[in-house]
Amino acid sequence: MKEFNGIYNAILQINLKNIENNYDYLKRNAPNSIIAACVKANSYGLGSNQICKALYKKNCRDFFVATLEEALLLRRKYKYVNIYMLNGVNHLDSFFDAFNSNIITVINNLDQFLILKNFFKIKKKRIKCCLHFDTGMNRLGLKLKDFNRYIYPFHKNLDIKLVISHLINSEKKSVLNDNQLKLFTDIKKTFKFSKKTLFSLGNSNSIFLKNNFHFDMIRAGGFIYGLDLTKKIRSKNVLLLKAKIIQIETVKKGKSIGYGAKYVTKKDSIIATLAIGYADGLPRKYDGFAFYKKKKIKFVGNVSMDLSCIDVSSIKNPKINDWVEIFGNNISISVFASKCNTITYEVSSKIGLRVKRIYN
Repeated sequence: MKEFNGIYNAILQINLKNIENNYDYLKRNAPNSIIAACVKANSYGLGSNQICKALYKKNCRDFFVATLEEALLLRRKYKYVNIYMLNGVNHLDSFFDAFNSNIITVINNLDQFLILKNFFKIKKKRIKCCLHFDTGMNRLGLKLKDFNRYIYPFHKNLDIKLVISHLINSEKKSVLNDNQLKLFTDIKKTFKFSKKTLFSLGNSNSIFLKNNFHFDMIRAGGFIYGLDLTKKIRSKNVLLLKAKIIQIETVKKGKSIGYGAKYVTKKDSIIATLAIGYADGLPRKYDGFAFYKKKKIKFVGNVSMDLSCIDVSSIKNPKINDWVEIFGNNISISVFASKCNTITYEVSSKIGLRVKRIYN
């Protein structure tokens, strides 16, 4: 940590070995399925360059991103991997860029299909693609009746690499999951014309449902990064977020701390200011704990853009430049997320870029 003491005030330590272990765990539990990696949103905030490098080393060759920009950045580094663009394209020019970079575009609706159809009219080239069917999420996805009416008559001009849908409630057993499984299985039956097409319904959590949810590919994300949502199976911890103390002051009883004067000291208190705020991923109204010198320490006052405060009255000899754990080893990211009234995926994705990522 010495090399970071004088430069950075907040760091996110990322354990690449545990990422590899989590990926291996999924492979062992779904041995007949491809374990693809979702690396959208900068690999959920962890940093795609290092994450993809670690996963590539584990022979991962299928990656999912959301946008064209993400796809092109990944393609520049990896020439021979399959890159699926989940959001698809909404402009013909964008599809030209995707096609020329061998990006597999997901077709989510008929408008996106028409863009590919127009491309074919111009280039007369068979198009690699992935079809996304809506089985209950009502967010993105084709309807089977629309596929049958509009896309099937054109299918000889498409190289349909993958057919996907997405579970609504994969972190637990649910009738919703069962309904989606039935619909997706029915959709699969309509693809007898395409023997090489793969099928994928589930994300990381689906591995812990029945095997019939696995299909040919699982699109894993959160579990790989230690962000699992299920309480039954725990992935190895990957993240440790720390911030540095930059000021320590005694605050008299009855004094307010931070914007809005929402918190008032009940007694004379020793308050430490941390160099981390809502621009770095902490919610403005965070009402949880940090961990310092083997003790849980309460956050006090509203979190501001660059700073937050903790009460270190119970700590013997607190010091400026000491590191304080926000979450990681002693306070899990799951507990932190629950205190933020959200999920771990949102927490990691919102950790600001000025928080230095350190890989070990």
